[in-house]
Formats: sequence, structure tokens, C-alpha cells
Amino acid sequence: DIQFQERIQQQSNQRLKAPWAIDEKETMVSAAVIYPRGRIREDFRGNIYLSSRSGYGQYLRRRETFPVFTPKLGTEDAAVILRQLLQVLRVAGLVEEVAPPEHDDDAPGYQLPGAALRWVAGDGTKPFHDAIRMPSASEAGGRTNRFFLEFYRDIAYEGKGLEAREHTAQVDNETRQQREAAFKEGKLPILYCSPTMELGVDIATLNAVNMRNVPPTPANYAQRSGRAGRSGRAGRSGQPALVVTYCTTGSPHDQYFFKRPELMVAGAVVPPRLELANEDLVRAHVHAVWLAETGQSLGKSLKDILNLIGESPSLDLQPHVHDSLEDEKAKARALTRARDILSTISDDLKEADWYSEGWLGEIFKKIHLNFEQACERWRGLYRAALKQREIQNRIIGDASRSPSDKAEAKRLRREAEAQLDLLIESDKVMQSDFYSYRYFASEGFLPGYNFPRLPLSAYIPGRRERQDHFLSRPRFLAISEFGPRNIIYHEGSRYVINRVIMPVGDDDVKTASAKLCPQCGYLHDIWGDTAGADLCEYCNTLLEKPLEQLFRIQNVSTKRKDRINCDEEERQRQGYEIKTGVRFADHEGRPSYRRSTVEHPGEGSLAKLIYGSAATIWRINMGWKRSDRQTGFVLDTERGYWGSNNAAIEQDEDDPMTAKSIRVIPFVEDRRNCLLFEPAGKPELNQMASLQSALKNAIQTRYQLEDNELAVEPLPGKDERRVLLFYEAAEGGAGVLRHLVDESNAFAEVARTALELCHFDPDTGEDRRRADRAKEDCEAACYDCLLSYSNQTDHRQIDRKSIRDLLLRFLQAKVSASPTGIPRAEHLQRLMNQAGSELERKWLRFLDALHLNLPERAQVYMQKFETRPDFVYDDSKTVIYVDGPIHDYPERAERDARQRENLEDFGYTVIVFRHQDDWREIVSRFPGVFGNMKEV
Repeated sequence: DIQFQERIQQQSNQRLKAPWAIDEKETMVSAAVIYPRGRIREDFRGNIYLSSRSGYGQYLRRRETFPVFTPKLGTEDAAVILRQLLQVLRVAGLVEEVAPPEHDDDAPGYQLPGAALRWVAGDGTKPFHDAIRMPSASEAGGRTNRFFLEFYRDIAYEGKGLEAREHTAQVDNETRQQREAAFKEGKLPILYCSPTMELGVDIATLNAVNMRNVPPTPANYAQRSGRAGRSGRAGRSGQPALVVTYCTTGSPHDQYFFKRPELMVAGAVVPPRLELANEDLVRAHVHAVWLAETGQSLGKSLKDILNLIGESPSLDLQPHVHDSLEDEKAKARALTRARDILSTISDDLKEADWYSEGWLGEIFKKIHLNFEQACERWRGLYRAALKQREIQNRIIGDASRSPSDKAEAKRLRREAEAQLDLLIESDKVMQSDFYSYRYFASEGFLPGYNFPRLPLSAYIPGRRERQDHFLSRPRFLAISEFGPRNIIYHEGSRYVINRVIMPVGDDDVKTASAKLCPQCGYLHDIWGDTAGADLCEYCNTLLEKPLEQLFRIQNVSTKRKDRINCDEEERQRQGYEIKTGVRFADHEGRPSYRRSTVEHPGEGSLAKLIYGSAATIWRINMGWKRSDRQTGFVLDTERGYWGSNNAAIEQDEDDPMTAKSIRVIPFVEDRRNCLLFEPAGKPELNQMASLQSALKNAIQTRYQLEDNELAVEPLPGKDERRVLLFYEAAEGGAGVLRHLVDESNAFAEVARTALELCHFDPDTGEDRRRADRAKEDCEAACYDCLLSYSNQTDHRQIDRKSIRDLLLRFLQAKVSASPTGIPRAEHLQRLMNQAGSELERKWLRFLDALHLNLPERAQVYMQKFETRPDFVYDDSKTVIYVDGPIHDYPERAERDARQRENLEDFGYTVIVFRHQDDWREIVSRFPGVFGNMKEV
């Protein structure tokens, strides 16, 4: 009875508190009615329909069901038996007829009375045998599941009355404080914590800590284990605090320290690794120095610095904020302070590819523009919420729309208002991702070591009058965790990613195109209407057709499905096919990377190592793994809903799609320090898979990195592993990968650690066959060496013995540096090919003849300004126009001036080279862009 369920639900919300109340979105189960016939289209799907072709109908037609009856039963015979069985059961009182037939050919509906049920516990020796799904049981009767048998017999009752709660960075501050207080008072006996508890949270009476895996370093171990015993229990009462660390079978890191516990429990705390010459890190600190000198407070939320006045606010900086940030005296003071600070790391900066004498000056020249750009994600979320509220208001006020449309519009309007509230309410924003200083740290404008940089956010609607909030994830994780129709778990509930928060300001969805090299995975983005490169810029392989309709994911919205329940032993996670591409940054017109080789004294080059700082990495979600080879996902461009797919975990008929839909390929990008490892001789697939696991584990062990601080992916893909891409996933980078290229013995030390992990003696090469304390020999691989939960798909390929000889040769090799980057001539030729006129090519030859800095890109279409500069210098935010005679016409000159003025207003430097100008005189005025002329 649906009405009765609604009444119970309302009463539960009024009289019960969480978690006992029935949630408003809870999936209610109604009593089913059984009909001895097949289902027709109009029938209620919640009922059961027993036709002669159903599982039970097939059971009736088996010979062993009625062994005495020799003729073969047909489908009509089974249909008669089904009806007669239910009639006999009705007479016996075991079922009741609750729905009479609507016509002569129809069948009545039956239900089972509660009094007809007997609940009988089994003895635990035999599992239940379903004769319908499994015609014949084994002679032994099958085996029971020992885990659940022992759990229900011995353990389940002990958990009666226990309550546990999360303690993570995603729990809002007010709730987190309440849980800490309840935990201290003993009202909440168990807290499940992320490393937030490591950051100085003091629970005075805590006497036990259980770590579910081994921390990455002794310093982390000391912090986490140090939560216990802080009240001095061992000293006063003689009861020592207990610290239990579970060493996961599937983690080589855990198993390594399980055999060497003294290295973790009493190990030396190694100073943390941080790459001081990381460009993003240095830039963020320079920004912080400047902001301090201006004296401008950022307030509690961005509403304190942006103009939110009116129905369609400009979201520009408030006038007093704009004037404060443009204070030239503050810039001068900040420049002086920044120079003093950078002088303390001058040795590190000398080795940095990106740093030059003019770098700091260019940062201050563009600092206001960078601040504006850092506000764009907040502006995008705010405008999207305003737009959603406006559209839904129109639907609600439209008398021609159906009641269901209006109900959906009201829900979406409430969601939009909740999002606006999250962005601007200062009493709620202080501990959220939108607190001003935390927000600018996440955007990379200010330093923020504890926050993910440039995250993706998922809107989580509140429950039972709780506050709505945004859940943030690093973008490389979010491309799969926040993937279309995926399920995420939060605070005891399951949510489905059902919608994209669409950016406002464009009628059409912005998409991009790119080419991935089929040999090495190098990325070639395609600008504007150009066809893109034909040959790979890294390995000169002929490129295939481009990936089109690439859709940059920014923020998503979720809808609650139901509670997490006991039926869900394993979390459901959508399987996506993710492709990765990498592209090195350009500095002064040249790709910025260091090329080194691993040189063996007798065999020559064993491998190439190419390190790039702040390389661009794209992760592209090609579609569901279980799909029928269709690329991408269907996106409703009007409402932002993701279309359902046969391969989706959750099908949802409540997300109404409009006719405006396209198929897109979601992607994200970020800049990371990366290392390309390319072994000589084209090793076999199993060797590359084994090297991938061995080198990653060895680097992490050697440099004491967490598993999530270093990532590795095969390029161009898992089926063809020619190159291994290692990249530093930690914010700012640890400088480990650069160390492998710069230090001649560093790679050999990693190889030694890899040999030890693989059960080989690194000095003799002898196979030790098993790990210390292991009970059995390791043949190809085991969870003590190369196997782990995260590389399950590679388990068939991984073989430690296949890489023994190669690792031994690496152990005897040294790393020797090669010249930096690809030749300037290659980059010049690439620009010449992209140039739009002979005059532009003449300008490029002019720069090259005087050994001036070449631009990074050519023919870049800038959508916001509706212009396509001929060339762009990305680092200095400078655009170049090389104007031929056609630009002398008054109308064209007027349009050019308007476009270029807009660029300058936004902070870009615009330099125009006209066909009749003295080009030498122009470049001499901009040494920070072009460098100094050096004629040969």
C-alpha cells in the first residue's frame, strides 16, 4: 500500500532520528502479487509473473520433476499446472486470492499470508539448494561459506549496539567536532579515520589504535600511533596503549615492512622530500608574498571580493579590491621580498629548466590576471546555479508544462538554491572547500599542501535537513570516481553521478580534439579548425585520426539512491576504459625535458629516461569497459544529465533526457612532473608489466613515498607497453623522478631495491624463492613481491623471473645526461607548418636568425575574445599578430583594435608586427618575451 508507506515514512521522520528514521528517498519494498501468466506491458513491474517459460515453468517441464509421468510436458501443460497449483494452495490456506481476473482469459493474483511462513534456522552443515536454478545438487551437498558461518555464529552478536562513524576531510567541520566530542565521552566507541587524525587531533583517553595498513614512513607511523596513550594510561594504571597495524596481503609495501618492522616502528625519520624548484610551488609562494603586501583580505567566501549585485551579477572584482590588487607600491615591495626569498634557493633554481632572470618580473606583470583566472571555477559554479534557478523558474511558471515537469523543476530549483547557499554563506563556508583561502590554495594560486590542487567537485544533496555540500577529488581520480552514472559512497548512502554542472555562457557544449600517438602515447592537441600534426612530435610515428568531441569535466551533481546495506559486500565501481596522454611543457619555444640514458659499461644503452617538469597529462574516459565498443557517453546538453547505458551499474528512469543530446568523451588534464622510461630492445609484454610493478614499488620503498604519491601507466596502452609513464601525484612534487635522471647511481639503487623485492640477492642474483617468513615458494609472482590489489588486471602477465637479468644489468649501470629537449630546428619547423601566411613564416625566420625566443604555439583560437592570434608565448601571456596589408583597411583595423584592447584589459601583452614596421626595434623593447638579439 503506497499511501500507507508514505504515512509511515512521514511518522518516522517526525519521531525518529538518524540512522533509525526512514529516509525520504529510501527505496520502499511493497508486497508482491503473483500471477500464473506472462507479464504484459501495462503490468506493474513489482509483481511476479509465472509463465510456462519462466524458471519455475521450465522446472515443471523437466523429466526429473515428475519421474513417474513419462510423456514430455509442453508449455501449455505447464501453464495449466501452474494455475491448478495455486488454486490448491488457496484451498489449503497457504495463499490468498487478492486480485480477481479482469476477464475470462485472465488469471487471478495471489499473495502469501504471513501466517503461512515458517522460519527455520539451518544447522550450518549444508548450503541451501535451489532446485529451480541448479537442477542437480552435488553428492557432497556443496560447501558452506565458512566466513559467514563463523561470523553469524560467533561475531555478529558481539557487534550489537556498536556504532561507528567516519572521520575524514569530507565530513563537515560541525559534524566532525560532534563526533570527536562523542568519541571522547565514550558515546561513540569507534571512529574510522583517514589521515586527518594524524594532523594533531588529540583524543586524551584513546587507548587503542588499529591501522588498516602500514603508513608510508616512520614519521607517519609515529604520528598515527601517537594518538594512543596520550593520557598516560600506561604510567598510572599499568594498562599500556595498544597499537595494531594490519599488513595487507595485497600490498608489497605492507609486506616489506612486516618482515622488517624495526624500520617502521623504530625507524629513522627521514626529512620530507619537496622539490624546492617546482615552478607551481614557487609561483604560489610569490603570490602569497604579493597578497600579504597589498594588505587585502580575501574574506570568508568569494562574495566578499566579487560583485554579486543584481539578478545577473558581473562577478567582477569589487572596486576597492581591484584598486588594492593594482597597487604598484605593493607590487614593488613584494618584488623585493620575493627576490630575497628566491635567493635562498638559488642553487635549486639554477638547475630548473623553467627559471630565467626575467621570470619573477613576468609573474608580477601578470599577477592580477592570474588572480582573476583563479576565481573562474567559483564564478562558473555560481553562474551555473543562477542559470539553473532561472530556467527552472520559467518551467514552473509555464502553464503548458506537465505536473511531472514542474515537480522536476522544483527539485532542480531547490538544488540550485542549495548550491548558491554553499558558495556564499560565510557561516557554512569556513570549513568547506569554498572558504576563500582554502579555495585559492586548491586553485594553485596560494600554497596549500593539504588540499588537492585544481579538484573536481561533486554536489551532494543534504538529507533530513542536513547541509548540502560539495565533495572534492583530485581530477585524475575524479575522471573515474565521478564518471557518468558511477556510484559513490558517502556517509552511509549511495549516490549516483547523474548530471554535469554545465558551464554558463555558451549555447553549444565546448569540445576539443586531440591526437594520441599509437606508438608512444604522446599527446597532440588540435587548435581551432586545423587538422593537427601528421607525425608524432616525440617519435615521428604517423598519427591516426583524432579523438573528437572531447568534453572537459569540471563539476558534477549526484542523486541519492539508497543506504549502503548488508547486501553490498563489495563496493560497486563502474569499469571505464581510461586512456592517458602526455605532452611536455614548452619553455622559450622548446619542449622542456631532460633526456638521459641508462648506460651499462659493457652493453651500452639499456634504456632512455626522459624527465619533464610540469608536463601536461590528459586522462580520457573512453567509455564503459562492458560496452559494445561505443566510444564516449550520451550527454543531455540542455539539462546536463548523463544518458543511461546497458553497461551502467544503475539504470534510472527518473533522470528525464531532452532531445538535445550528443555523445562526448570526458577528459581532465593537469600538469605533473613525469618520467618516461623506455627500455632498449623492445621487451615482451610480460617483462614490461613486471618492470612496471617492480620499479614503482622500488621507487616508493627507496624514497619512502605513499602509494598515492607516485603513479605509473603504460603507454600507449596496456595491450602495447612500449613506454612507462611515471608521474608524481603528490601536490608540488617530491623531486624523486628528477633525482633519478640527475644522479648517476640513483637508478641503480632503485634496481637493487627491486631485486630485493623480487626475492633475488642483488649481489649474486641468487633466487631466494620466497620472502622471509613466507610459508611457500614464489614462482612467477606473489603478494610479497609484485602482485597487489591495484594491478590485478596484470597478474597473468607479471613474472619476476622475466626481469631478473635486466634488473641485474640496471644494477651495474649509470645514468648519463643527454642534451635537453628536441632540437630548436624541429620546433621551428612545426611553427612554420602551422603558420597561416608567408609573412608569418618570414617573421619566424627573422626570430631564428637573431636567436630570439620562439613562441610556444601558433594559430590559437581564443574563444572568449573571438580572436585567433598568429602566435602565443604562454609563459609571459603574450600574443603576437603579424599583420599584412589587408589589416590596413579601416574596417579591419577597427575590429583588430577592439579585439586587442579586450585582450589587454584582461592582462595579456599584445605585440603587433606590421608588414612595414622595423621588427628589430619592436623586439628590442620586449627582452622579457624575445630575449636579446644574438646575430651570428
